[in-house]
Amino acid sequence: MAGVKKRFVIPEEIRVEVEEKGGFERIIKELPRDEIRMVAKVMNTLSDPRRVKILYALKRQRMCVCMLRKVIGSSYSRCSYHLSKLKTGGLVHSERLGNYFIYSLTPFGKSIVKHFKKYRPEVRT
Repeated sequence: MAGVKKRFVIPEEIRVEVEEKGGFERIIKELPRDEIRMVAKVMNTLSDPRRVKILYALKRQRMCVCMLRKVIGSSYSRCSYHLSKLKTGGLVHSERLGNYFIYSLTPFGKSIVKHFKKYRPEVRT
């Protein structure tokens, strides 16, 4: 049975739409794979509420780790871990100021935070 493809039936209600777009295989082939990977990486970075809280705080003011750890209520090491994830995701950057690292949003981070309000789930009554 290995290598045997299972056939499926496209519901009649959407079959014509699928055909107008060149067929199901074409739809799959034209999915933007690189964009999907990038969006998934950002979504993974945003999956922790503490990281989102950091982004909101940095939208208001650039901060050092000692300030951000108070914002999220964590230890220095845990806060640094979250900042590392945000840096890897391209959402924040840091600059050295004396003995401190000051964190702020990157232009990409600013654009992400700016759009947060647009993505609240609709409340259905």
